[in-house]
Amino acid sequence: MTPARAIRESRLIAILRTSVTAHIVAVAEVLASEGVHVLEIPLTSAESLTAITDTTKQLGERAYVGAGTVRTVDDARRAIDAGAAFLVAPGLSLPVLDYAQKRGVLLIPGAFTPTEVDTAARSGAELVKLFPANSHSPEYVRQLRAPLPDAGLIPMGGITLDDARAWLDAGAVALGIGSPIVGDSLATGMLDTARSNTRAWLERIG
Repeated sequence: MTPARAIRESRLIAILRTSVTAHIVAVAEVLASEGVHVLEIPLTSAESLTAITDTTKQLGERAYVGAGTVRTVDDARRAIDAGAAFLVAPGLSLPVLDYAQKRGVLLIPGAFTPTEVDTAARSGAELVKLFPANSHSPEYVRQLRAPLPDAGLIPMGGITLDDARAWLDAGAVALGIGSPIVGDSLATGMLDTARSNTRAWLERIG
């Protein structure tokens, strides 16, 4: 299975965003044990690349571990070399997309407008991050899919448990979810909240 297929089938990317990486592997282990198969670790600290490597080794084939906040070709190179199975970008950079394609690694570029979504899709992006999602609504996804039915949209940013189904029902192929799943577990190392949140999210989108 490829990361893109795993994302489409699981309909969820769990985002482990933190400036302190000490608890990332433990939190990732909890999420994977509960059935989350796609995890994103944003490049938010000097230790993020090591966290990607360590988490990939810990989870093995149980989950795909990718890198987020990939803004430059150098970001992409370092993340891939660290073992990232896929890349997620906050915006649309065609040089970064081209580099990832040459390396054979899925890049999910960020987009906000119809022009950006269309450009990303026509440039070969199989999946496109709609960001920030809470500046739009599920109806925006529904409207975009009319002229752009092949754009695999993944809303990220401000999605809540209450509106998750509305985004998916509107045509989103998956959702990117951060703190609503992990809570404060990345900061505290307390895992119970992450476990219970994960169960709630998987039940909601299942």
